[in-house]
Amino acid sequence: MLVKPTLRRAIESDIKAISNIALVSLLQDPQCLYRFPHAFKYPEDHEKFTHMRYTEHFADQERGTVCIMVAELPSNEDSSIMKLIAFAKWQLPGSYTKLARDETKPTIKPSDRRDADLTRMRVYRETISKAKEDYFDKKFGNSQLYMTTLATHPGYMRRGAGAALCDWGIKKAVSDKLAAVTLFSSPMGIPLYKKLGFRQVVIVHTQVNGEEECIDFPGMILEPEKIGEE
Repeated sequence: MLVKPTLRRAIESDIKAISNIALVSLLQDPQCLYRFPHAFKYPEDHEKFTHMRYTEHFADQERGTVCIMVAELPSNEDSSIMKLIAFAKWQLPGSYTKLARDETKPTIKPSDRRDADLTRMRVYRETISKAKEDYFDKKFGNSQLYMTTLATHPGYMRRGAGAALCDWGIKKAVSDKLAAVTLFSSPMGIPLYKKLGFRQVVIVHTQVNGEEECIDFPGMILEPEKIGEE
């Protein structure tokens, strides 16, 4: 019998498990590899700064600007133990105009980490921020729930965790009478989002001047009131 994931709001003791899921799942995402091309060469750096990043995200949740939801399933090793196997990070309505910390200023010195390409990180951050402003914020303003991250442990994929976390956001948007749920998708996420009713509104192109390598990814929206109209 298929066991449905259990969802709950993340607590501080979840930070390590969330960071570990990010480490094993997000490096399958071209957007992550583009920014952190040396992650496999310097795993200790990538692990350290990933944990720092999610510690900051949890602090943002405590400040009320984001919500981190986690999904649990019985462990593959011991079904009597519930295991955190996926998470989603949502930027709450209005928080993009009142960030609790200045995310445009790096908290990590360039000399501190060897896993990342700092120029690509900056260009990616600037590009996605501009795309969010142009295609999400100008249209929906404070009436949107923006998902910044969705990740599932590879050992627990295709068991409904990603869909359940997205469904939580859609239901929250309906309950809070928001106009839209918004996100930028990885290639792996596109089939799920389309199945749930999201539609593509833009392809975001990210490239450092002078480099041949680049990444393209879609911006997608779901407007609850329009589901079923098309």
